[in-house]
Amino acid sequence: MSTTAAGLKALHHLYLRLHEVNEKLELGPKRIKFKEQFALQQEDKLKTAQEQVTQLKKQVQQKNLDLHSNEAKILNLKGKLNTASSNKEFDIIKGQIEADQMANSVLEDEILELMEKIDAAETEVQSWVTKKDTAREDAKKIAQEFEAARNSLDEEIQECKAAIADAERIIPDNIKVQFARLVRGHGSGALASVEGKFCSACNVMIEPQLRVELNSGRLVFCKSCGRLLYMEDAQD
Repeated sequence: MSTTAAGLKALHHLYLRLHEVNEKLELGPKRIKFKEQFALQQEDKLKTAQEQVTQLKKQVQQKNLDLHSNEAKILNLKGKLNTASSNKEFDIIKGQIEADQMANSVLEDEILELMEKIDAAETEVQSWVTKKDTAREDAKKIAQEFEAARNSLDEEIQECKAAIADAERIIPDNIKVQFARLVRGHGSGALASVEGKFCSACNVMIEPQLRVELNSGRLVFCKSCGRLLYMEDAQD
């Protein structure tokens, strides 16, 4: 197999490596942002759960006030029983006392029900606290891992670029502009291997004459997609 084919294959692999490292570098901030947004969502849910507890406690407070108010009213009515001027007045006062006692019984049941809801809501709050803390720690961990890897990724990118600049010496001056345009448009996809009889980029069959030229070491562009071609079985 020709030296040209092996050189192009090596160049393609360098571009693929550069693309992979760039993706890692770009993915880091995206992962951090995703984790931070997720943590914010957990905080919002925590705030919602905390607000629910606050509202339930306000309801209990109000019902306790109503209960105490009714108890004071009942105590006052019981005092009036002794001063009732007639049986009719006595019965009216007694009926008011029974109605307020029934209302208090309902209030007590409602307060107990609300207290159970508060217990459940506070348990949910603790669950969201844990989830929020975990999400924050995950975001912090991802950020730290990315910062630790950033320098090595930057160094690897520079190494790839230097190696690519050296490997691109195989590209003749008369097609450098065309090749540079391919790189700008397709990045690591500027080159494509010929697997069997087909271009790996567009899966179109390569004409026999072009395959002969490839085998002889000539530089050939795919007539369908324009990629610079090399034989897949070329040796690096």
